[in-house]
Amino acid sequence: MSAHPVSRLQWLSWGAAGLVGVLAAYGASALTASARSYCDAAWEPPHRFAHNVELLILTGATAGIAVTAAVLARWATVRGPRSARASAQVAVVLLVVAALAWWYLAAQATPADYPGDSGLCPSSNVPPWWPRWLPS
Repeated sequence: MSAHPVSRLQWLSWGAAGLVGVLAAYGASALTASARSYCDAAWEPPHRFAHNVELLILTGATAGIAVTAAVLARWATVRGPRSARASAQVAVVLLVVAALAWWYLAAQATPADYPGDSGLCPSSNVPPWWPRWLPS
């Protein structure tokens, strides 16, 4: 028996952390797919298949890492008040998921050295609509 039992609300919180991870991974993947298809860079059928496999791996990994971050945040604040535990979990999950999405966009979103065929993008394959605050 654990000295600090886990409540139903805590399990729900961890499920929500996993859902946040899935949604962030899907959003980063969708933005990457949009950029690649707009510039027609690394968007041939074999690359589309690889992108779909990446999506599955990224989704599972991000959800698992988000839940792990929430569990570790709860463990670190187990003796604190409930509001501190909840706030710590939300902050840690959002920070970790944002960092993973940022990394994925920086690494995979716009392949700089791949020849784009659409003529709509410069040689860097960064579409004109790409937000400047996101890595490319």
